[in-house]
Amino acid sequence: MTLIAFLLIGGIWAAFLLPSFFAGRRRGPLNTTRNFARSKDLLASVTGVNAGEVKARRRAAARRKRVLVALGSGAVFSLALAVYQSSLTWLAVTIGFDLLFAGYVTLLLKVRGHGGRTGSVIPLITVEREEDTQHHTVRVVAG
Repeated sequence: MTLIAFLLIGGIWAAFLLPSFFAGRRRGPLNTTRNFARSKDLLASVTGVNAGEVKARRRAAARRKRVLVALGSGAVFSLALAVYQSSLTWLAVTIGFDLLFAGYVTLLLKVRGHGGRTGSVIPLITVEREEDTQHHTVRVVAG
């Protein structure tokens, strides 16, 4: 009887708490991340960057991603074949894929470290006003 009472109380708590939990998940970090990405894209579109340059960067990023996926998939597939067939040849192929993958990641990190992105810096023009040059004093009296 006590088990039924505990299950009943647990069901009532779940009926009240689970909807608010799932509603909180909808307003969670995923939507915030999407909103941030949209805002960032909007700000990027306003800047004076050449559209062709942006497209070239996106194509290069997609190409890098495809190469990484291909090398990683090849390594996993060849490892599965090596284990399934107990073959040293496929194990050597797996090691080759691993070396290519590690070399490609190292190359990407090296290029990124050298400042792969180059952008122009536009200096902001500021106008000094008379109010900015005057010194203001603020007196704080602790009560």
